Amino acid sequence: MATNKNAQIRYHALDRCLGNWSRRFYIEDLIKACNDALYDYNGSEGVQKRQVQADLDFLESEEGYKMWIDRERDGHRVYYRYHKRNASIRNQPINQEELDLIHDALMVMKRLEGVPQLDWLDDLEKRLYTTSKLREGADEVVSFQHNPYLKGMDVFYKPIFDAIINKRVLEIVYHPFGRDARTLYVSPYYLKQYNNRWFLIGKHDGTEYLSNFPIDRIEACKETSKPFVPKSEDIDFNDYFADVVGVSITNNPVEKVVLKVNRKVLSYIVTKPLHESQCAIPEELEDGYWKITLKVKDNYELRSLLRSFGEQIEVLAPESLRQVMKESATQLSNMYNK
Repeated sequence: MATNKNAQIRYHALDRCLGNWSRRFYIEDLIKACNDALYDYNGSEGVQKRQVQADLDFLESEEGYKMWIDRERDGHRVYYRYHKRNASIRNQPINQEELDLIHDALMVMKRLEGVPQLDWLDDLEKRLYTTSKLREGADEVVSFQHNPYLKGMDVFYKPIFDAIINKRVLEIVYHPFGRDARTLYVSPYYLKQYNNRWFLIGKHDGTEYLSNFPIDRIEACKETSKPFVPKSEDIDFNDYFADVVGVSITNNPVEKVVLKVNRKVLSYIVTKPLHESQCAIPEELEDGYWKITLKVKDNYELRSLLRSFGEQIEVLAPESLRQVMKESATQLSNMYNK
């Protein structure tokens, strides 16, 4: 059975009936529910008994949603409901026909290819393609980076997103590491992902600057009726984060960061640049080392990234960053020399 918009509307109308144990739905009720849903959507109706029975079979089928539907006798009549209370197709994994439908919609959206805000479509297409090609029971052959243990995403992402779109102030309970939780009123502007975490960018009450709040450190979140503070018109978030690694914006100036890179990691850094400002062609130094330059602000994420390479990278300039990295290396060495 080909899946289309009308079919999806019927499936969800039936799903609402079958999952409602507070009343009995006979075949006439199911037909009416489907026709009402179609009329509300596009002004059409005309679904007949035969179509609804085919839809019920599809909901139960392996190719459909694998739902368990009971047909209970009530005298000479039969009413329908799911075998388990609160069952719903919304709780089922996406099936192959739904994936195909999503893929078709994606192909239409891909006509907008080249629009910077829609770069994520390429990643979505890869995920849908690899998922749709796997048979049931087949071993996984592709892994996408994600953090299944990241707190808050399942609860707070949608309300934060909605508040940004609708320009509503959020009351959040924010609990930073090593400090007590506190309640803040935030005008939300932007969501950004970095290093497998998500961050809310916004301005909280009593401040004139932007702050970032890791969603996994938010313990509660709700919309309020407080007046929303619009972001400055001269802030474009693509430009705003262009001079930093990660999400931490500091008052530090943009500086030329000069790195002495070991040959062992040169190819890695060339093929996976540390930052978009990285020079395209490294300069060869003596003794198998190479010089790579960046133009960035000094922040926590930059230092963490450089430390992750250990002795393979040495900071030559600026002197302030070199001293910070030197002190960090000394503390690390002292710790292991105890």
